[in-house]
Amino acid sequence: MQETVVIIGGTNGMGLASAQLLAKEGCRVIISGRSQATIDRALAQIPGDASGYPLEYTDYASINGFFARAGQFDHLALVGSSQAAWGAFAELKLEALKTAFDNKFYGYFLCAQAALGHLRKDGSITFVIGGACRAAFPGTAGLAAVNGAIKSMAFTLAKELAPIRVNVISPGLVDTPMYDWMKPEEKQAFFQQIGKRAPLGRVGRSEEIAQAVLFLVRNEFTTGALLDIDGGNRMH
Repeated sequence: MQETVVIIGGTNGMGLASAQLLAKEGCRVIISGRSQATIDRALAQIPGDASGYPLEYTDYASINGFFARAGQFDHLALVGSSQAAWGAFAELKLEALKTAFDNKFYGYFLCAQAALGHLRKDGSITFVIGGACRAAFPGTAGLAAVNGAIKSMAFTLAKELAPIRVNVISPGLVDTPMYDWMKPEEKQAFFQQIGKRAPLGRVGRSEEIAQAVLFLVRNEFTTGALLDIDGGNRMH
């Protein structure tokens, strides 16, 4: 039987790569994006059975409307990005931290909560967080706080929502459009600098995160797990 996977944030980067892989594997995928235009561009790159609807995950009505249109489904993957609270702790502005929580933590929280009435009772929820909460990198206290909150929530949900499986993926630095604000040569130098610190000597690719999403969707004996897909960078 064909399974349906909803991917929050499926229009680019890791989310789009996950949608592409899951569709190739025979799943029906439903993606969200901030506008129909970005969704349509993504759908043109996804093979197989795919659809998508706009979602603003700081807006409760938008979230409920999205899941009403999605209907019943088997798995939920939250791969959304948000405005990040970068910066030294002494200089970090409360407004930036609040914005990061509003977008990512509360966005993930509300999406997962709204999905429960539509999600298969023994399906799965996969939270993709940021690797800052798995290491101690100066200047990332805000990121660590937001993503660490999601991680802790997910572990509790793995027990509270069982038999729904709840898991977490913690990517390291991954080459995604999130860094396209840099000039190409600046981005390449940044990736080389960070990548060479990791045991594998490079940054990640979106396709590698997608493979982890596929594993957690398919493996029916995995819950409460955290997968570090970071090339070992957290250990440097």
